[in-house]
Amino acid sequence: VDDLVGGQNGLQSSVVELVLKDNSVVRYMNLQDFDHTTWNFLTGRAAMQRNADLRWIQVSWGSRLTKAFLDVDLMAEGGHAELLGIYFPTGRQHIDHQTLQIHRAPHCFSDLLFNGALKDRSRSVYMGVIKVFKGAQKTDAYQRNGNLILDGTARADSIPGLEIEADDVRCTHAATAAQVEDEYVFYLMARGLTRPQAERMIVQGFFQAVLDRVPVESVVRKLEHVIERKIGG
Repeated sequence: VDDLVGGQNGLQSSVVELVLKDNSVVRYMNLQDFDHTTWNFLTGRAAMQRNADLRWIQVSWGSRLTKAFLDVDLMAEGGHAELLGIYFPTGRQHIDHQTLQIHRAPHCFSDLLFNGALKDRSRSVYMGVIKVFKGAQKTDAYQRNGNLILDGTARADSIPGLEIEADDVRCTHAATAAQVEDEYVFYLMARGLTRPQAERMIVQGFFQAVLDRVPVESVVRKLEHVIERKIGG
């Protein structure tokens, strides 16, 4: 677990490189909660050999600007990679993720899920590509980016993409941006919740798909606490 915090008016530039040998299993979490005056740049790369198993969890809470490049390179058969992300910009924060799932070998699996909520005048950008080389038959790859807009002035841009040279693969991508639906709020209020309580429950549920895949309970509790803080303002 890399737990990153920092003071005011800072600049953070970091590189994370994971090399997974045959049959290795890695669970890596990058938790970023810098002060909102910090500029943050991250380059992350994982190179995976035969039957390697990776779960990378990327959390972007803080900074004035975050620009993160994350690549997973499945270089040999049997690789299994999960890329999970959570972000929640508020104020005038700008959070930008660019991901690349590279399939060079056959019979590999990758699954990406990045979910973000946005408030105030914040902005998020997600750009992702699944690249499948000609010899990477039987690839199974997924890419999903979901955005929940909590204020009308927030903006989320999502650009998923596929580059496929093989002809026997299963690759899907999806991107969504939506506001909290009034009918969901009404449903919960009809069962005794106030509007703020109902909206809070909806936002927490939106992040749950990622939280359920975080393998460390203490980290889950910490993330839930930050989500609560962000919702409250």
